[in-house]
Amino acid sequence: MHLQSAGMQKDNQLLAVFRALRPHQWSKNLLLIVPAVAAQIWMEPDVVLELVLACVAFSLTASGGYILNDLIDFDADRRHPEKQSRPFASGQLSLSWGFVMGPVLLFSGIAVAYSVVNIQFGTVVVTYALLSAAYSRWIKRRLLLDVMLLAGFYALRLVAGGAAVSVEVSSWLLAFSMFFFLSLAFAKRLMEFDLSAQEHLSSSSARPYTSVDRDAFRTIGPTCGLLSILVLALYISSDTVQAIYGRPQALWLVCPLLLYWILRIWFIALRGDLHHDPVVFALRDRVSYAVAGAILVVLYLASR
Repeated sequence: MHLQSAGMQKDNQLLAVFRALRPHQWSKNLLLIVPAVAAQIWMEPDVVLELVLACVAFSLTASGGYILNDLIDFDADRRHPEKQSRPFASGQLSLSWGFVMGPVLLFSGIAVAYSVVNIQFGTVVVTYALLSAAYSRWIKRRLLLDVMLLAGFYALRLVAGGAAVSVEVSSWLLAFSMFFFLSLAFAKRLMEFDLSAQEHLSSSSARPYTSVDRDAFRTIGPTCGLLSILVLALYISSDTVQAIYGRPQALWLVCPLLLYWILRIWFIALRGDLHHDPVVFALRDRVSYAVAGAILVVLYLASR
């Protein structure tokens, strides 16, 4: 019985270690593939290998940053109705685990980025790690800078993906990602603010926003989403895209698909039914998978 109990405790601890890595957030690193897809080289064996290694390196680095964030926010997370279930805040893992895991993951990711991928990619990964540390320590409580940097993290993944396969990322694509993910960042903050208001959390654990700012979230967020679709339309009509794709006219179908998805996100958010992390919502949402699948079909048809 004692051995069985010890075995279960070890399994629970390993599960807690895995949860501390926030593996669901690794889905964001699929953005590294986008530049290769846009350049129509993503099916080449060498490119596939580079992208896999790049995703591994970025995932390790990002997980190290998440653990650092959990250590910094330890006290606030313990008072948060949802974040209190995180491994460190709940006591499933001691802080000493975090002080070891965080640096090991960060340096492992950076080492893989520099030694296995290339120097340019490694430099982008280091930049991400530094900005992630700055976000966790200071920027997350700075008005508007927090959401802008959250969106910037997504754009940085596109830059990293381009660096990994030596492809220049289109300025149109970067502009689209900035507006698109800024919209999601505002949705995330809106949900966090509503949750904080409902639970009457102290200002020390809340973001730098007040009830007056809620209307701004509801206006700026959807507007950024609409602007991203406009930028995407301009990108699709550019000479570069027209030259790369065999059937570029098929790409226009991506616009209504993404427009539907981002507007749906905001309708759900304004009803108060969106998860405080849109990534988690998308991973649990069948409609999001359907939209993603439809976009992949469109990209395939456009490349023929």
